Amino acid sequence: MKLFVILLLCSLSLLAQSLDFRQILTLKTVKNIALQYPNKRGETLENTAMAICLAETNGGKVKWGDKQLLRKGIKKASYGIMQVRLQTARFVAKRYNLTDVKMMSDTQLISKLMHDTLFSAKIAVLYLVYLSDTSKSYFEAVSRYNGGRVNHPYYNKIQRCLKIIKRHNL
Repeated sequence: MKLFVILLLCSLSLLAQSLDFRQILTLKTVKNIALQYPNKRGETLENTAMAICLAETNGGKVKWGDKQLLRKGIKKASYGIMQVRLQTARFVAKRYNLTDVKMMSDTQLISKLMHDTLFSAKIAVLYLVYLSDTSKSYFEAVSRYNGGRVNHPYYNKIQRCLKIIKRHNL
């Protein structure tokens, strides 16, 4: 019961969140990138991509993720406005034949993910499109973005973020 109350309070505070100019700019950048890359059904995933950005980094405010994993090595941490791991960025580069990314060192790739919002959004959106194309459902695609085929807490967080995006007319 106590855990339920804590989760409910966290959900309500997220819904009440007001976005600042930088967050809105970052989310609109993600939206514009997502509009360029439809999935195999011709759908663009701009709202989902913006919700993931909001969930993962509070709209670009926190670009480091998995700090505890960083101690185990740079390949375990997540980077950028949508929290992409090096392994994921390398996969996307290979899948979509992004030769410039394939040629980057790990350090260069981390720097690009951390400091280039357009680049970071493109890698994450292409990964989301891949997940959409290879998943059985929207729920599974969203769950897989955060490391599992069935991830109800993450999916629910994305749904709450979608409400914030809708409330801000993004």
